[in-house]
Amino acid sequence: MFEQIKIKQLKKMIKRLYLFIFTFVCLGMQIYRGQNKILDSLIHYVKVAPQDTHKLAVLTMVIEAINEDAVWSPFNDMLGALAKEFTLHKNPAIKLFGKKHYSAFLNNKGYLNNNLGAVTQALECFHQSLKIQEEIGDKAGQSYSLNNIGYIYNSQKEYLSALNYYQKSFEIQKEIGDKFGQAISLSNIGNIYDKTGSYKKALFYYFKGLNIRRSIKDKSGIGYSLQNIGGIYLNLKSYFSAKYYFTKSLEIRKLINDEKGISYALCNLGKIFLEENNLVQAKKHTEEALRIARKIGFPENISNAAITLEDIYLIEEKYDKAHAMLSLAVKMRDSISNNELQNSMVKKQLQYEFEKKEVISKAEQEKREFTYQVKEKQQRSIMYSVSGGLVICFFFGAFTYNRFKITQKQNVIIQSQKKVVEDQKHIVETHQKEIVDSINYAKRIQYALLANDHLFTENLKSHFILFKPKDIVSGDFYWATVQDNKFYLAVCDSTGHGVPGAFMSLLNMGFLSEAINEKKISEPHAVLNYVRERLVTSISKEGQQDGFDGVILCIDQITGEISYAAAHNAPLLISEFSKGGNDDLENKSTVLKKDKMPVGKGEKQDSFTTHSLKLNEGHTLYLYTDGFADQFGGPKGKKFKYKQLEQLLLESSSLSVSEQKETLLKKFEEWRGNLEQVDDVLIIGIKV
Repeated sequence: MFEQIKIKQLKKMIKRLYLFIFTFVCLGMQIYRGQNKILDSLIHYVKVAPQDTHKLAVLTMVIEAINEDAVWSPFNDMLGALAKEFTLHKNPAIKLFGKKHYSAFLNNKGYLNNNLGAVTQALECFHQSLKIQEEIGDKAGQSYSLNNIGYIYNSQKEYLSALNYYQKSFEIQKEIGDKFGQAISLSNIGNIYDKTGSYKKALFYYFKGLNIRRSIKDKSGIGYSLQNIGGIYLNLKSYFSAKYYFTKSLEIRKLINDEKGISYALCNLGKIFLEENNLVQAKKHTEEALRIARKIGFPENISNAAITLEDIYLIEEKYDKAHAMLSLAVKMRDSISNNELQNSMVKKQLQYEFEKKEVISKAEQEKREFTYQVKEKQQRSIMYSVSGGLVICFFFGAFTYNRFKITQKQNVIIQSQKKVVEDQKHIVETHQKEIVDSINYAKRIQYALLANDHLFTENLKSHFILFKPKDIVSGDFYWATVQDNKFYLAVCDSTGHGVPGAFMSLLNMGFLSEAINEKKISEPHAVLNYVRERLVTSISKEGQQDGFDGVILCIDQITGEISYAAAHNAPLLISEFSKGGNDDLENKSTVLKKDKMPVGKGEKQDSFTTHSLKLNEGHTLYLYTDGFADQFGGPKGKKFKYKQLEQLLLESSSLSVSEQKETLLKKFEEWRGNLEQVDDVLIIGIKV
């Protein structure tokens, strides 16, 4: 969220007036308790005070103390008129004082115009204010005006212009040492980069702003910066980092009892847990976010939480609750729209009420101070004012009725649109189910073509297969066949994963079968050469580099000779050797040779190489793809890597094959934790 700035503090001359105002309130009126009564005292002072610099200072204080635009706007007009008079004064100090406050009047007027949607007028006011501030050397005022101009351009999606003004504001704040202002400008600059998708730059400025806010111990600002950083990581789908920063933001928000911020952080944490399929935590955080948002009347976050809960309930097949959450989300969107309309009408009504009270107050003052003749004129003025008020009431009533009819029509349209959305949602869900059913059917086809257990047990003494696809279907595959008393086993990683990878795996298995069973090619390197040629002529005509990395192993069942060819993926051999005596044995691992090129179109098109291999009793051979080594996880969210995988295989090689598989699977899940699986995982171990 970007931030507009009204004038936030009175400068040296205004500070010198505090003692005067306090003395006046204490001696001239009853001492009130509570902020509202003090504000009433200041407003009364504005009405009765002479046209001097004290009145100008008090007007500024009144404007800053009132939140409602329609209420403080008339005071700002009084400020502008009085300040303009002082800009013509002969005394240089008073003239400077007047210019300073006239620039504040213009800044406030620009703020008000922007809130009312008059963007052109708002920009004009901010530029006029900036010109005066540059003339009198008011650096702090310049930084506020530059920031507000940047805000206008940002709201109009003119991001380059907005960025330019935010950066100018930041440079001035650095010059005058305004750290609070620097943090706001850095946040606004970060938001520009966030909106335009430049997430690295956005993070740079968010972190820079966070460091400043920490240095000045601005707890509310720290919570805001942490929230923005978490939002970036959420957009990047870096859920581990996003969770960390939203959790830190939540801690700060709880510390300062910022219920709106607490609800926002909880809602985002709920989304992250849902993405991680942690339904228990997702539901817990989102329901708490919804409870707080309802308590404080925060329609936007009620809607956000309801949408997340709808997804959770759909997964849990609690369709009644899901429908209730959808209805709540739609209701909150309607509420936000209606509130904006209502706020506009309330502002107009408050402005009218204020003007009417001013007329009556002025009439009472004139009764006490002027003659009968003046009273007579004043009564006529009241009569005209009341008549005018009645006319305004009439037109206001007509306007309100017209808006009511428009709102009714809008509600009919919204209900119609809601039905269309629900119908479309049903269609999407139906199509999604059909797609998932089709993919599940494709899975059955793919699994039917994979090497079956019977083929393994007939041709291998002892083995295990760890196969864990990322999605329903897989780009990784293992395939085997027997031809001319030779057992062939391929362990491969096709380009891609999911449905595209599955299509490639089916094509690759077909070409392997064609090479060995139909073309009677027996040497492993020749098999890979043939499959590469078929892939290049079939699917690489337009420059695609689809294919696979993998190993094809050949075991001669008569001679016992073993040979293999490897494309990018090298087999790993674990062998026993004597350390001292016969009983003192130790395992060692050897990464076998491979060709550094894929089976498919690549930079190199050399012939693959057939390597001979001798397995003795106690040896274990592992064939695997890159999915296990490339998985992110652990305490720092890093890759597992091949070196750690080789060490894990070495340590578990002395176990039975079933225990090895169990150990590998357990280690993979522990390492992955709550992070998403990044690729298909395939490891086959063959023990002699």
